[in-house]
Amino acid sequence: MTVSSLVAKRFTFALSLLLVPAMAWAQDRAQALMQFEGVQARYQAAYAPGAVSRDARQLLDPPDQAIADKALAALDTAASRSFDVKASVAAIQQEVATAGKGGAAPSPQVLEAVARLVKLRADYAAMDDAAKVEFFNRERAKPADPVRTELLERMAVADTREVDFSSQLLLSSVVKQLARGNAGQFTSLPDRTLDMAVDTLWSRGITSPRPRNLLTVAREFEKQVTQALLAALPDADVAALLAWRNDAQAAAEREALVGAYRAEVKGSGAVAIRTLVRGWPRS
Repeated sequence: MTVSSLVAKRFTFALSLLLVPAMAWAQDRAQALMQFEGVQARYQAAYAPGAVSRDARQLLDPPDQAIADKALAALDTAASRSFDVKASVAAIQQEVATAGKGGAAPSPQVLEAVARLVKLRADYAAMDDAAKVEFFNRERAKPADPVRTELLERMAVADTREVDFSSQLLLSSVVKQLARGNAGQFTSLPDRTLDMAVDTLWSRGITSPRPRNLLTVAREFEKQVTQALLAALPDADVAALLAWRNDAQAAAEREALVGAYRAEVKGSGAVAIRTLVRGWPRS
């Protein structure tokens, strides 16, 4: 081995030693942000087996609900093959970690605050409806707090809720057409054209009045529930979380989280639609 190659090898090794802590910090930051935003719990609730058809049913009008059982069952089968909670959450975390490189590892105080928020969110989810209403009303009755308001503005809960709603609306629209006997408009399309059509619908967004109004309500409700959860956190936790979410890497991490979440949901949903349509009997 020449001297120059030995020097180069040692330099590469030394550089890798320097990068390992930075990469570990990025992963720590990403994991903390994913827990803070409740990404895994959200994805699990919306895309685990049975959840996709349940949410699609809720967006169908009663006449379509009455005839959609077969299409919803087929959607369940397609979704179970398309949405992978573990893989999607890992992909989102990797994108967030990449965006967060260069940031410091979360402090013990931040990690403790995140853990308390995670527990509050899980406890709230486990409550019955009456207990949820009581908790919500009690915490929302507290005076407005500028620090908590700013922290909520740094969170992605409303944006990720919009992604979920858009996915549910698109899947319910396909189910509706299948249930009404209009499958031909999908089954006659080549795969590439079908994929382009799904992509166009995603890009167009929600334009009709009723779904747009439902989306506005869904986003606002998500924010208000999160506001109630933040109101139940100690002041010191809120201050630590806000400082963490205001550091130099935070905006890029949040953008990466929303973008990666949308990409995972959109991609899995497109596969589910293709699977659903291709498995539907041709009339």
